[in-house]
Amino acid sequence: MDSAATVLMPSPPVADALDFSRLFMPEMLTPLYHTPAYGTLSEQQRLRYNQLNALYFNEQIMFFEKALARNVLGYFQRSALPEALKSGLRQFADEEEQHSAMFLELNRRCSRLYRQQDFYFIRIPPAGAKLLEFMSKHPLWFPLLLWLMHLQEERSLFFGRVFLQFQEDLEPSFVALQRQHLADEVGHVRWDEQLLAEIWPKTTYLLRRVNVRMLVWMIDEYFSVPKRSSVRVVHELIQEFQDLRPRTNELCQQLNALGSNAEYRRLLYSAETVPNSLAKFEAWPEFNNLRRRIFTGAET
Repeated sequence: MDSAATVLMPSPPVADALDFSRLFMPEMLTPLYHTPAYGTLSEQQRLRYNQLNALYFNEQIMFFEKALARNVLGYFQRSALPEALKSGLRQFADEEEQHSAMFLELNRRCSRLYRQQDFYFIRIPPAGAKLLEFMSKHPLWFPLLLWLMHLQEERSLFFGRVFLQFQEDLEPSFVALQRQHLADEVGHVRWDEQLLAEIWPKTTYLLRRVNVRMLVWMIDEYFSVPKRSSVRVVHELIQEFQDLRPRTNELCQQLNALGSNAEYRRLLYSAETVPNSLAKFEAWPEFNNLRRRIFTGAET
């Protein structure tokens, strides 16, 4: 590993030392693992890619909890909902804040990239950030955000269990954080379901249809095929391993091709990874198109 790698791996105090000789997350949860190119990388390159992708994985969790949960949950805490649910949402919001702080702290222990910023691989244009801020402050107009939160929270349960399944192979700090996150996510999925049961049936049919179309687009664009942020992970790897530079296009093209990779799509959205979400989609006919798109990749 060349000198660029040391920029990403500061030497923390011994008590907080991370083991950079180990994987940070299960290989099967990383996009490049599902491409032909992955097997042609050196062991050192695969290890470092895994570690970089784990930082991005942590960013994804922080992004949802900062960009969505804070405003959405805050809105419903002020709404006319059953007091028991509002109490649960307050706990939900508090735990999401704690999670964001823990994932950021771990990323900062791993890399100087996070000393002055919370996100490195995820970069939202200012216009997109403003739009998301507006949507998250008006969740009755955009209840698709509740579905998105439920979908991603449930998938986090599956991913957390995979971390524990392979924990003997992984860096202990990453396993410990996922274990704590997993314990809280069970309650979060339950509160997501209660919110949806309160809000979605009261949403007009026309607004439901509009929101489903928006949800399909968001999942296609940002939460299925590896695109911008995943490509940045690959570019960061190439910065550390200059011998990979001639393969830049090959690696990025193979990432893009995962959109038609059935195994990879099942990892993201399937009856195994998000069974409750799938069952709820099946209860509402307006989700027929979404089920075909995200669970099979079929075009309509």
